[in-house]
Amino acid sequence: MTAPGVILGGSGFIGTALARRLVSGGAAVRIADILPSAALPALWQRADVRRAEDIARACAGADTLFLLAAEHGLSPRPAYRFEDVPAGVYLLGFEGEAYEGRVVTGVRVVAGPEVRVDVDLEASLSERITVRGSTVEEGPGLSRRVFGRDALGLRPAALGDPFRALAGTAGITPGNDFQSEMRVRGGEAAETTVLLDGQPLPYAYHFGGGAGSAGTISGDLVDSLTVTTGGFSAEYGDALAGIIDVSTRVTPPGRTTGTAGVGSMLAHAAFLGPAGEGSYAVSGRYSNLGLYDGHVAGDATDGVRFHDLFGLLRLPLAAGARLEMALLEAGNTYEADLGYSARAAMSSENRGLRARLDLPLDQATLLRLQASDSGLAVTSGVTGGMSFDQDQRRQDLRVSMLRDLDGRHRLNGGLGLERIAGGMAGTVSDGDTLLASDLDARGEVASAFIEDTWRPADTLTLRFGGRADRSSPTGETALSPRFSLEIRPSTGFTARCAAGRFAQFPRQEQMFLAAGEPLRMQTADHVIAGFEVATRAGTRIVVEGYRKNLSRPIGEALNRYIELQERVAQFDRGTVRGAEITVQHQVAPAWSWEASYAWLRATQTKDGIESPRNTDQRHNLGLSFARRLGRGWEAGAIARYASGLPYNPQQPWTNGIYFGIALGDLNEARLPAYSRLDLRLGRSVPAAWGLLTVRLDLLNVYNRANVRSVDLSYDPSTGQFYRTTYYQSPFLPVLSLSAEF
Repeated sequence: MTAPGVILGGSGFIGTALARRLVSGGAAVRIADILPSAALPALWQRADVRRAEDIARACAGADTLFLLAAEHGLSPRPAYRFEDVPAGVYLLGFEGEAYEGRVVTGVRVVAGPEVRVDVDLEASLSERITVRGSTVEEGPGLSRRVFGRDALGLRPAALGDPFRALAGTAGITPGNDFQSEMRVRGGEAAETTVLLDGQPLPYAYHFGGGAGSAGTISGDLVDSLTVTTGGFSAEYGDALAGIIDVSTRVTPPGRTTGTAGVGSMLAHAAFLGPAGEGSYAVSGRYSNLGLYDGHVAGDATDGVRFHDLFGLLRLPLAAGARLEMALLEAGNTYEADLGYSARAAMSSENRGLRARLDLPLDQATLLRLQASDSGLAVTSGVTGGMSFDQDQRRQDLRVSMLRDLDGRHRLNGGLGLERIAGGMAGTVSDGDTLLASDLDARGEVASAFIEDTWRPADTLTLRFGGRADRSSPTGETALSPRFSLEIRPSTGFTARCAAGRFAQFPRQEQMFLAAGEPLRMQTADHVIAGFEVATRAGTRIVVEGYRKNLSRPIGEALNRYIELQERVAQFDRGTVRGAEITVQHQVAPAWSWEASYAWLRATQTKDGIESPRNTDQRHNLGLSFARRLGRGWEAGAIARYASGLPYNPQQPWTNGIYFGIALGDLNEARLPAYSRLDLRLGRSVPAAWGLLTVRLDLLNVYNRANVRSVDLSYDPSTGQFYRTTYYQSPFLPVLSLSAEF
């Protein structure tokens, strides 16, 4: 072709493949579609095929036209509603003249008005289709799980919090029932980085600097959650254990949609719609747990409240460029009466503004600019006990470039600069004493990375690269090489392995809790191997083993109170070893189940003395079940079992004159084993304006008394010691009503 060719409706999977083939043959091509082309943004121009002027403008000067556009949308027949198809990885068959006989594998289906095509190690694409049948074909990748909107929404006990929906997954555990922060494969919660649409989200949880009790992102706006539990890309730094990437929903073209709901724990609302040539999304949540305070904590807790507001704007620009801006504000308060005129109180507020600009340089090169500015303020204190005030501001600037070379190599490289300013002041618990700590933390971390994803054959993928990070506060430089290999010798079988170094510099909270002890960079060397088997019958089996060698890990020097942060220290070294097996089965659209088992052993050594890490939970079992019962009814269940966590035991002592409490060796005792069953029953009723849904969640159905911590105290007035046991969440019924339109 001497003149350019135009692919109408070319942003989808087939159109992208056609464009790449034509370009590789030397042809000039334009993609005209109402949806942006994520894979080839430089070739895309917006065009609505329902408008003659758009078609005329798109085809101007062209000598060849490829027509792939169609009004796909949702089928009017209820049996084909996309919301009735469980999220997963499918083998899809396309029907119709343009798609006759076409089969696409590795397509990840996420509930919503669109199908996200997330082929592992490649850029995400979009294809709006009607799903008619499915079988599982292949999984999401090494140490990587993708939870679609439907999967997150069906899990009991998530309560609209996407992070809580991860509990019960192999290798991912919460610290306790009252936390949304997740521990990944024997790492502390601080060792996992949270991203929002690929950008760092430094304050991802309410009650920042403390409990991490709830995520700051509303589940109404979440399209999918990608969790990488090891061996992650060189693009990501400042993480030892894992990456959690929250992807927000994409607004359907020309439509305004929304969700609003109220329940016994939470009120929430979200709206998505067009904004000129672009789109917007806004959400808000408010929670007052006063209804449950007395049931969970007796008469001690006076109130737990939080709110968050989020706004997002996406705008297409000239020459295929795209601008995305987001604003997040979150606040919370907690108050408790501890008796004897003692009180505990905590409040925090954070705000963040972020922007991302995608600039196509040519048909195979994308330049991405990212910037964010976030701030956190926390006040926390206990009468006669621990207290701290925190004020922090964080600014991030990142520039990266992505280049596709003939469909075989995908180069990704970039530079980053992170600046942190602020401080913390207060006291730190050191057993039965309080240490004063005053920190003024200011500094910068500069980084650079480069990585190549190479596919020499359809059955083989290699990813190799590295990153360098330099911290001005510690004066240290980290060099982190990374490598992964994936082989698919036959349909339904994949073998994978990865190795690499991961580094993390001390965080402000850790330096405060060290109470004057200098902290240095910590590193983790990962080695991972595993395989995956998927059958057309809908069963998927994933087996992985891993080892992490830790250098200078940061951890608590004592662990008297499991749920509270106490003085930390830098250990000499540590080791985490583990194995996981996950079995999934789903039969669309009726039902699905998943069973998982994870074993790990996490240790740390200081001055020649080895002790378990706080995260040394040897056995974790999870079983989840979801079924659509017809007529809008749905049911789900999650059962969890876990070994007891380690802690410092406490023993009374006396010399006949004085009395006191002696702490045992670090983490030499263990809490009893943990188990819990959560159930969900719901019904969705269609209406002329949308969908009305009522759900009942039953948390800890058999009211298991799971121990959270054990404390020993001495009453001098009676001359007696008292042992107090604190428990996790009791049985809780949670009712919610929501509407989608």
